[in-house]
Amino acid sequence: MRQNIFVLGATGQVGREFTEQVARNDSPDLNKHTNPTSIVGLGNSKEFCFKPGGFSKEDLQFFASKRRQIDQLTSEMHYYNGAQDLSPILEEANSLGYDGDLVFVDATAGKDVLKNLHLKVIRDTRSRIVTANKNPISLYGHDTYAELTNDPRRYGYSATTMAGLGAVPWISERNTIGDPIENMKASLSGTLGFIADQLKDGMGLSGAIKAARDKGFTEPDFRDDLNGLDVARKLIILAREAGHAVEMEDIQLERFLPDKYFDIECPDECLSEIELELDADMYQRFEEAKNRGNTLKYLASFQLVDGKPELKVGLEEVPLSEPFGQLSGTANRIEVVTDIYDANGPYVLGGPGAGLRHTASVLRRDLLKMQPSVDRNSFK
Repeated sequence: MRQNIFVLGATGQVGREFTEQVARNDSPDLNKHTNPTSIVGLGNSKEFCFKPGGFSKEDLQFFASKRRQIDQLTSEMHYYNGAQDLSPILEEANSLGYDGDLVFVDATAGKDVLKNLHLKVIRDTRSRIVTANKNPISLYGHDTYAELTNDPRRYGYSATTMAGLGAVPWISERNTIGDPIENMKASLSGTLGFIADQLKDGMGLSGAIKAARDKGFTEPDFRDDLNGLDVARKLIILAREAGHAVEMEDIQLERFLPDKYFDIECPDECLSEIELELDADMYQRFEEAKNRGNTLKYLASFQLVDGKPELKVGLEEVPLSEPFGQLSGTANRIEVVTDIYDANGPYVLGGPGAGLRHTASVLRRDLLKMQPSVDRNSFK
């Protein structure tokens, strides 16, 4: 059965990678299988368009590989009423007869405006959503999370946390089958894992940040990674999947940098201050840990204490001889203890942090799960 897709954040990195993967593997033009993906709409923060019947494989590859803008594919562009109102997308979709026959793929990092769109789709339409954007189900109250994720046939969000490793569906399944999560420990940021790995090898903090930035691992302002909020949002999702109505304020959050460095306006000026004031201190902290046979990793943890969840995010000293101490580069890892997977044999997932290709492929996997039926023998 053909799926009609509207890509939100189409001009971003994840959006273009997703579009390219669909064009190469899933487009109806390919006649590869009976469950093709037809991209019928593209949108960014300023404009959007629909193409009934779907864009061709050639159009999508032209758009994705050449970094073209949406208006270079069609002259039939539409514009929003304002930056905080995406309702024209739904109005146009309805006028074209797509209500109930459309899946929105959210490849953005949007906050309020995307949360509002997600809620409107779930509440007021029969359409569905697949998202890599973790904000709607982590930054807001548990009630918003519960409403959006209530029906997995309409809301797919495996790509929001440890996308390439399948952590979200596994933890959700534990809760569903009555094997409660007792504790979790996880390295959830490839960027901070890379920086900690450089520090372990003796590099200064400022140099480690520059190296991560040069490799494209950081946000344009590296402090958006080092504030720890991305890790905290991922932990919130995992804890909620485990069945706990936790909120952001429930997390004991230790930023990778002291608070004062987030008040400096210019990122480059902040980096200079870090070099002057923090490089030596951080080097000493890692050397002292090494002398004890340990190192420091930026970890997220969840633990039930008297039946109540305790959540922590921050630098933690771990033995170099243990798996978390041996993590290198951008690798992610999670260890989960349940009633069945006890402390002597926890469930473990490990692998690369979710890059663009991983995230886009998991979005496609969630789309496949939304198909009413899949004929595996039809794939060519």
